[in-house]
Amino acid sequence: MELGAGGTVGRGEAASTGYYGQSPESDAAALQAVKVSDPWDMEGTLRANGALPASALAALDAALHDLAGKRLGVPVWRLLGYARPVPRTAYTLGIADLDTTLADLERLSGHPILKIKVGGWRDLETVREVRKRSHAELWVDANEAFSPDEAPEAARELKDAGIGMLEQPVPAAAGPEALKRVTDAVYPLPVIADESSLTARDVPRLSGCVSGVNVKLAKCGGIRRALEMIHTARAHGMLVMLGCMVETSLGISAAAQISGLADFVDLDGFLLLADDPFEGLSFEGGRVVVPERPGLGVEPR
Repeated sequence: MELGAGGTVGRGEAASTGYYGQSPESDAAALQAVKVSDPWDMEGTLRANGALPASALAALDAALHDLAGKRLGVPVWRLLGYARPVPRTAYTLGIADLDTTLADLERLSGHPILKIKVGGWRDLETVREVRKRSHAELWVDANEAFSPDEAPEAARELKDAGIGMLEQPVPAAAGPEALKRVTDAVYPLPVIADESSLTARDVPRLSGCVSGVNVKLAKCGGIRRALEMIHTARAHGMLVMLGCMVETSLGISAAAQISGLADFVDLDGFLLLADDPFEGLSFEGGRVVVPERPGLGVEPR
């Protein structure tokens, strides 16, 4: 979306995901009804539009921050009071047959962090083969693949394979106790909740059941709601992962502004696009380089 004031335009992206009941069409329709009386009043504007789907609210949130940063002549990370972030990010290997995964692994040789998605037991062998061939730090995203009964054993096998983090091994519907069984089985390997943690309200019930939570702007509603999740997680002694959907540089840059607050950063969405319509964000040596331009620092090509 675009939000204009005083001749300046702020932009934000809605990364709609069907899993959460979102769609580009519904987000676009919702954003048409947005009301902004004072763009400087970010919290008031977000509260007034709180009925928006989380992905659409994230677009409004990003546009407000982009607009404010541009009008003040400062990057959003500085507007928020943080140092310029230059986070190392994971690069994702999707679920595929072994030959395809190994071909992707060769293409990504030298990347410091790889995240491997698994969909079941047979993908554990792929993880083992990647571990044999790569010196990268390996994270595994299980995408709710294992039942509560089988997840602890699957997690132990992944731990033995030498991974550095495990994300959402059981369905969110299984509840925090199912996650706790996995966390206890593989301690001190970090177990991170993703689909089980959508907003800050979800975090307290996960305390003691997982090592940390995955914060995504499109899940929680933008930068300010992400900060609520992060501070809530820290108050409960939990780790923080900052993730993304498949997004353009505009969406990824919004998340990257607060990436210095995370223990694990997975902001490779813009790297997976064949044609990114925005420019300004770059990727060097496994790191997302956030520009020093005002606002979010990205503009249409």
